[in-house]
Amino acid sequence: MTSWIPGGRADAPEAAALTGVRLLHGLRGRVRDGVRLSADVYVPASGGPFPTIVTRTPYESGRDAFIENGIWWAQRGYAFVVQDCRGRFESEGVFHAYVPEIEDGHDTLEWVAGQAWCDGKIGMWGRSYGGLTQWLSAPLGSPHLTCMAPHVICDDHFGDCHYLGGAFQLLLSLGAAVIWETNLAAVTGPHAAHLFQNANFWAHLPLIEMDERAIGRKIPYWREWLEHPTRDDYWRPLSVTDRYHQVSAPVFQQGGWYDAYPGSCLRIQEGMAKEAATARAREQSRSLIGPWSHEIPEKTTVGDVEFGPDAWVDVREEERRWFDWQLRGRDDGISEDPPVRWFTTGANRWCSGAEWPPPDTETVRWYLRSHGRANRDDGARLGREPPADEPPDRFDYDPRDPAPSLGGNLSSRLITTHAETPMRGGPVEQAPIERRPDVLVYTSRELQRDLEVTGPIDLVLYAESSARDTDFVARLTDVDRAGRSFVLTEGILRARYRGGLSRTDLLEPNVVAEFRIQLYPMSHVFRAGHCIRLQITSSCFPRFSRNLNTGEDVGTGTRMRTARNTVLHTAAYPSHLRLRVAARPRDRA
Repeated sequence: MTSWIPGGRADAPEAAALTGVRLLHGLRGRVRDGVRLSADVYVPASGGPFPTIVTRTPYESGRDAFIENGIWWAQRGYAFVVQDCRGRFESEGVFHAYVPEIEDGHDTLEWVAGQAWCDGKIGMWGRSYGGLTQWLSAPLGSPHLTCMAPHVICDDHFGDCHYLGGAFQLLLSLGAAVIWETNLAAVTGPHAAHLFQNANFWAHLPLIEMDERAIGRKIPYWREWLEHPTRDDYWRPLSVTDRYHQVSAPVFQQGGWYDAYPGSCLRIQEGMAKEAATARAREQSRSLIGPWSHEIPEKTTVGDVEFGPDAWVDVREEERRWFDWQLRGRDDGISEDPPVRWFTTGANRWCSGAEWPPPDTETVRWYLRSHGRANRDDGARLGREPPADEPPDRFDYDPRDPAPSLGGNLSSRLITTHAETPMRGGPVEQAPIERRPDVLVYTSRELQRDLEVTGPIDLVLYAESSARDTDFVARLTDVDRAGRSFVLTEGILRARYRGGLSRTDLLEPNVVAEFRIQLYPMSHVFRAGHCIRLQITSSCFPRFSRNLNTGEDVGTGTRMRTARNTVLHTAAYPSHLRLRVAARPRDRA
């Protein structure tokens, strides 16, 4: 058995074994409504038929990245198909996000299976939207789909993508819509700040007009997203969370702790292991999560932190192992690899297990105490002991001056590459945020020993607001011996969604309510001498749209008011953070 080697594979093919490549440009596959979708196909220069990998994209099949991928896979004996989604570039039809991908993806597999260069074994591959296209069509159960590799994406486009905790994910939603209606350069190119990547643009209200403000015309699906702010019948076909039992093909996922989708990645792994339609899909699905963001891992520094040489993994070589196993039957020991492999930050080591969360963890409560201010040092304000009746902490949240997005779980860094204020994801130092008067900061005493937190994280917050609606943002950070605070994970809840995402319920002003805020999962060791810190505020802009505190509709609201938000920590209302703590240090993968 060949063991998994962080940073690369010992059994990668030698360059001398690579084959020549032939390009079949602009092949047309017809889908059920008669529309013809264009695909470029890269195949080995001789032989065939070949196991085939299919990716579908709205980002142009002729981009350098897809050409390079096509050549790489064809040199290793695969046919590689990259298809423009409906209405994009060389494909016919009109593009509309999401829904057409359900049938178009299924029909594309039917077309590919009938080509002379395909041997009938088909795997799908793709990152972000290229992963989304796989999940949308998989429940249709194409008999030609052998396996899938949907990376850095979710399976629930309401709760994981556009309305996280009910808060509208503005930067990603608008940035993606503009790219899909124009091209990457308009959003990520050197002149983007002059078009819409600037503070004046993002401050515009109402949100529903921002499509016209960005490109001079309406974008139908942008407006649909805003017109459906609850999990209703519009969104249900775009979720696979209750349809794993319809998925027959095993899945290989690559995710990042600092992307916006580690929670959905791990939920998918659990769902497939328990509910997938075939034993092969249940037993052979795999997930790999590292200290990365949304992009392909290329370096070992993310945000402000260096994670060491083991943090880099050649993801494409891991994909090669996967497709060799699934499409060619070559088992180099991968069948015995643990289903879940993850990188534990802080300790900077790889770990693995048969399930997530690991069974050797327990939920531990850390309670919030009074005076949650960054400039207070009068004792522990985040601790294991429940509070007595302590005075509340208050802050004023003004949507005209929102706390900015700074690091954390970000899938849209590329979108802001040439923005007026570029954004970075990951463990970015938080001093600029923690100095703000509208941010409460709760810090533990220095830890006496290492503490590993591995698993899901949530905050049970008892709070009240002077407004009918407001947001609560929670960030967990690691404070090092020098006092620097690096964000690890975060979460948000729009108050009107505190009872669930399928309905809304405005607040009764100045009445205590319970808010359960789900943070992204993580695996991190807080070292001895470090502190655990929790931030609480009410905005993370422009990643999320501002809550205007008036209870108006998210798409059409324009009136703003300042909210006085109050956090309680008493015997009756013991606000607390729930962490999954490992019983002992974990072995390497």
